[in-house]
Amino acid sequence: MNSRWPENNTSLNSLYCLGAGLTMSVLPHVQRIPGWIIVLFLVLTIWKLYSPSQVNLTERKFSITRIFLFILMVIGIIGIYFHFGTIVGRNAGVSLLVLLAGFKIIETSQERDFYVTCFLGYFLVVTTFLYTQTIGTAIYMSCTVLVMTLSLLTYNDYQQKLSYKASSKIAATLLLQSIPVMLILFVLFPRISGPLWGMPDDAHTGLTGIDDEMSPGSISQLILSNKVAFRVDFKDTQPEKSQLYWRGPVLWYTDGKKWTRGESDYLDAAPLQTMSDPVAYTVTLEPHNQKWLYALDMPGQNPELGPDQSWITSDFQLLTQKPIRQRIRYEMISYPEYKISGLNNDELQKSLQLPRQQHGRTKRLIHQWKKEGLSKKQIIKRALKLFSEDKFYYTLNPPLLENDRVDQFLFETKQGFCEHYASTFVVMMRLAGIPARIVLGYQGGEYNPVGDYFVVHQRNAHAWTEVWIKEQGWTRVDPTAAVSPLRVIEGIESALPGNIIGIPLMFSRNSLTRQLWRRLNYSWDAVNNQWNQWVISYGPKRQKAFLAQFGLQKIDWSSMIFLIIIFIVPILIYLAFVLLKSTPENGEPVKRLYIKFCKKLARCGIHHVAHEGPVDFAKRAALKRGDLSQQIYNITDIYIAIRYGSNNAQIPSLQEHVRSFRPSTN
Repeated sequence: MNSRWPENNTSLNSLYCLGAGLTMSVLPHVQRIPGWIIVLFLVLTIWKLYSPSQVNLTERKFSITRIFLFILMVIGIIGIYFHFGTIVGRNAGVSLLVLLAGFKIIETSQERDFYVTCFLGYFLVVTTFLYTQTIGTAIYMSCTVLVMTLSLLTYNDYQQKLSYKASSKIAATLLLQSIPVMLILFVLFPRISGPLWGMPDDAHTGLTGIDDEMSPGSISQLILSNKVAFRVDFKDTQPEKSQLYWRGPVLWYTDGKKWTRGESDYLDAAPLQTMSDPVAYTVTLEPHNQKWLYALDMPGQNPELGPDQSWITSDFQLLTQKPIRQRIRYEMISYPEYKISGLNNDELQKSLQLPRQQHGRTKRLIHQWKKEGLSKKQIIKRALKLFSEDKFYYTLNPPLLENDRVDQFLFETKQGFCEHYASTFVVMMRLAGIPARIVLGYQGGEYNPVGDYFVVHQRNAHAWTEVWIKEQGWTRVDPTAAVSPLRVIEGIESALPGNIIGIPLMFSRNSLTRQLWRRLNYSWDAVNNQWNQWVISYGPKRQKAFLAQFGLQKIDWSSMIFLIIIFIVPILIYLAFVLLKSTPENGEPVKRLYIKFCKKLARCGIHHVAHEGPVDFAKRAALKRGDLSQQIYNITDIYIAIRYGSNNAQIPSLQEHVRSFRPSTN
């Protein structure tokens, strides 16, 4: 396409590349920002691409188009403010950038406008990584950067001598040449603890995970999510799946409708008597915007995250000073068999707390058991036997509970998820005078044979209970296991319908395709895990560990900067040498051949003008000497292919054509 903007001689090709690059950078935000912003951006972009010369806001200072766009922009900014309640923050800021990108491209008519719009596209590429840093995102954004760079190359090709293929090759070469420098900076640039800047408050609102309170339906909602909660790499032995209870928040208080944690964050942990060998493992925890960590029941230490950054509470929760808003990795030791010997008065009162004037039918049932002379241990067994034999069902979609939820569940609906059974069981125990509490966390996990680690998904969320038995201390009791033993023995996948796993229809037809899907899924997760470990989570500890493998255990910031210079300078010198070397060997001989060709035409009265490109000169020369038109076009095409397409293999052909070109002077 040879049409150009008359103001700066810029081709439409560059504008099309710019529009494509901006659109590619905006598309990942389709589900994150209001749809009307995306539509407005696309309308403005298409308007400019459809009629680039007509949408020129520099012609008249107060044109109707300029006034209309100004009013539209003000309305857009006001709309963003009313939608988010602010124009500051991640979502509002990205929405504003997308809106401004649309208005910027429509006013692009000068060189400065083009560069500003292009750099705005590069910045929009960065905003995508505020939401996700997956491998797929990195590949897609690399393609977007390639298109944006292609628009710059096309824009500076004033005479349109390069084809899209040649320009794309140059853009790809430029990006590939930057990879060594990028890798050196990534590996050696000094890392700090924490991000370089604070993320806005709304940057973590979409994070999913277990909350610090529980009500009917709160856990079952997580079962629908296949997102990864954390990954676990065991050092030596791997416990049985039925022993994989990943401890999280501990709930003490209830108002009859929901359960909450209370205040035990800074109390010293009770004495833990270990009765088995320790299990060592490493947890890679995904961000969940809460202040607790997860550990195998029962944690024997708090992870080393830094001075006073984590601790174990009196009820053996692992807490941190700040919410987990980025992926972290920590070493842990747990003891599957243990005894907690200690129950202070405060814990005793909390573990027997119940709302007044509620659970009347449950009270009468427990009173009947006590009249029968059952001991506390026998009452525990009787409650579990009730769940296992009296037509209770484990279901993801239980009936809605109203009024007294414990009584209605226990005597009427008898259908529920783990939170129903855990809360009802604790109420029954407390009515019997047995101290009890609820523990939230995850149970089980999926073993990845490719990466040799366990993956705990959000669908593994679980609630169980702990009761105080004088001879044993706090003892784990999982009432869900009495209703659905498969839930604990084989995992949530065996207890619920298969569609929870989300296997595509084309792979779910038979066992062979399902195994193929699982294998592909394991391989992809293993790749993602390595990406997370070595790219996303490449922090100070990981950097020190990596450099220590090369004997750089005590390297400091100044030494890192020195190494960066030592590695990067030779690369830059090499690239400069290659560029300079290509000019005399390839550029100058070709240019001399073309000058010789022009001199032969000058003898015929056809003189080449300095500002005239090869294509324009060939057209003019062919019009004057139609008998030489075929030779003129052949030589010009070969010259352009060599000089601007790097097709050096055709240099001998150019030499032969120029040598045999002998126009008559008549």
